[in-house]
Amino acid sequence: MFEEQDENKTVPRPVSAQATTSSDASNQAELDEGEASGKIMQQEVSGPASIQGGDAAAAGASVSTTVAAAIGLAPVTVEELLDLQIAWDPQLSPDHSLIAFTLQRNDRSTQSSKSAIWLAPSRKEAVSGARQLTAGEHQDFLPRWSPRGDDLAFLSTRHGGQPQLFLLSLHGGEARQLTHLPNGVSDYSWRPDGQALLVHSPWKPADDQEVGPKEEETALVYTRLDEQWDGVGHWHGRRMQLWLVPLKGEAVRLTAEPVHLVQSCWSPDGSEVAFCANRRPQPDLSTSMALWVLTLATGQLRRLTPEEGLAQMPSWSPDGRYLAYYYAPDQTETCNITPWVVAADGSEAPRPAFPEQADYTCQVTITDELRPLSEWLVRPQWYPDSRHLLVTIHERGQAHLYRIDHERQQMTALTSGPGRYLSPHLASDGSLIAVVRADWFTPGDIWSLQGDGSHLQRLTGVNERFLRSHQLIRPRRLSWQAPDGLTIEGWLYLPPLAAGQQAPLILAVHSGPSCAWGEAYVHEFQVLAGQGFAVLAANPRGSDGYGEAFRRHILNDWGGKDLGDLLAGLDYVISTAPIDERRLGITGLSYGGYMTAWAITQTTRFKAAVCRNPVTYLPLCRLLSDQALWFDLAMGGAGEERFAERSPLALVEQITTPLLLLHASDDLRCPFSESLQLFTALRKRRQLVELVRYPGSSHEMDWPTVGTPAQRCDRLRRTLEWFQRFLLQEA
Repeated sequence: MFEEQDENKTVPRPVSAQATTSSDASNQAELDEGEASGKIMQQEVSGPASIQGGDAAAAGASVSTTVAAAIGLAPVTVEELLDLQIAWDPQLSPDHSLIAFTLQRNDRSTQSSKSAIWLAPSRKEAVSGARQLTAGEHQDFLPRWSPRGDDLAFLSTRHGGQPQLFLLSLHGGEARQLTHLPNGVSDYSWRPDGQALLVHSPWKPADDQEVGPKEEETALVYTRLDEQWDGVGHWHGRRMQLWLVPLKGEAVRLTAEPVHLVQSCWSPDGSEVAFCANRRPQPDLSTSMALWVLTLATGQLRRLTPEEGLAQMPSWSPDGRYLAYYYAPDQTETCNITPWVVAADGSEAPRPAFPEQADYTCQVTITDELRPLSEWLVRPQWYPDSRHLLVTIHERGQAHLYRIDHERQQMTALTSGPGRYLSPHLASDGSLIAVVRADWFTPGDIWSLQGDGSHLQRLTGVNERFLRSHQLIRPRRLSWQAPDGLTIEGWLYLPPLAAGQQAPLILAVHSGPSCAWGEAYVHEFQVLAGQGFAVLAANPRGSDGYGEAFRRHILNDWGGKDLGDLLAGLDYVISTAPIDERRLGITGLSYGGYMTAWAITQTTRFKAAVCRNPVTYLPLCRLLSDQALWFDLAMGGAGEERFAERSPLALVEQITTPLLLLHASDDLRCPFSESLQLFTALRKRRQLVELVRYPGSSHEMDWPTVGTPAQRCDRLRRTLEWFQRFLLQEA
């Protein structure tokens, strides 16, 4: 009935290694083969089955907590969150010898996040190590090789304001700015001939005529539901359009649509462009997107997929015959997102590339507070035979690479074992894959493997020195049964304990609800465990990675059986681990914040609660959020009365648990008023409650490019101190 896997142990790191700094010299030492970590960084695996030997974090090797204590390794601290650097978006050069990637770091002095473009050899046999290519004094990101491989394009904020497109010659010289678009560039791709690039940038007709003060400086106009978006703010009537940027000359706008055109790709001959858009007459009243193709010579558009459903991330086959893309039949975020294939000329109906019985999703929503959310869904990639596709699949807290034969609808796993394989980039000849691999102990490094999954090699050790010098807790995988018999899974972080000692426990609820905990380095959990708290990271019904039926259980039932899943996990852990049931806390972000507030209206078991960017009153949030339609899809099926019935604010008189509310000031997903109204109601009742507002931050303030370094540390420090205040005192 109950299942328990993996022993809870601490992985020690050699004390000789020092914590990282943000200096170039330190970066280079960690990214290269370095004397402190050489063999570990260059571990090779002969096959795709598992990672073996050498790297304790990768192999899942561990030693006892008593040994870790004996060698004197320190637990991680709140502020050391800022010492962690994030490698992401690996891109193979056309000759497959180099990998360009983005390395992100925090700058305490300027209270900002900065990133640079780096290069690493694609195989460990190369003599040279990784080297920094751009200065990284601002945000340099999204590197893309020219088709010949002699130039590297990237986006940068180096001249202030919005990101613009730059071009850097690999033969030497300074980067040259290619675009000066007033509203910046969000995405781009090279035309196959290498003479121009396709760019996405917001635009409205008034941009071509306005002289003097812009309208948005005087007034913000709302005519549609999609006028604002969290992290962007008000669109000011602009919509994302397609632009053609030659290597020499001015950018030319290709489209003038009243809707956003996103996620474009080129046809192999450069004559057409595919993109995704909702071109319905009233696009703000539906959340669907279809796949469209623009013929550049004529300006004509053709639609390849139905307007109902959600088509995303198109990719053109090398022979020009097909487009692969991801498709979901509805937008509740509970159905699988899977690869489909359609004839590029529209002569054949779309069809799934997955086998019919495959119950998988390609959206990898395993959360932490470090890695970019753009990794959650990476477009499918074609092998040169135009028959096989490379995709990433979310499986019970892990993410693995699969090769799909879309003609035979067959799947072949290329990776297995522990960890997450993220942001893969397939060589044009299918021989090599560059990928980010992350796990419990590693925020992520650049790896490579053959196109068939063999010869997996680690190429960087971005945070090696830091991680080797700290005591990290390896969580134990648990499973239990919910009251209705559904099997639920989670992970228990248990701190080192003396004989007979019991730990206070914090129940962590993820966001979503379709996100999930999994094999990720979560700094918050390591900090809490290092301070003596156990953490239960549970994946209740609605979480990704356990099949579509499991996710759909959450529809119209927030705060219902999902709460039962969490409380059953709490009971199971208390009965099987050294946990003090008198000292329990609960915390969560977004949906997790909602569940935190809801749980303390349903039970008095929790002695402290911390809500981040929560929903507290559904009838209002569904009208104020930038996701107004989605709230109706997620909870509206049970009737209007359900919104109020399942709102923590409606049951405020039941709350006696000390509550800390942390909320981003510019949150458009779950507006700040959601926390303010609960704070006001509780304070009027003389309950113990605090509210902290973070200026200038949006809903995803936990992530490096959203919240400032000081804000990210402040919210974590306040969380720790709140639990210390109420859970470490004698019960």
